[in-house]
Amino acid sequence: MKLNNIQIPQEKWFLNLHYVGNVGAASIFLALEELFHSGKLKKGQKLALIIPESARFSYANILLTVC
Repeated sequence: MKLNNIQIPQEKWFLNLHYVGNVGAASIFLALEELFHSGKLKKGQKLALIIPESARFSYANILLTVC
């Protein structure tokens, strides 16, 4: 991301891997569920999801809007 001049402040990142662990394909769903129940989301916010494939060879990018 730095190579493409895309910088997102660390306080805007949501990570739970350090206590949920690597649960493969379920990781993004567990993170979204936790974020949804955290009270941090506001209507109209944009969520940029960057999801690596297990070997980080390919990525999925998703843009969601909070309703």
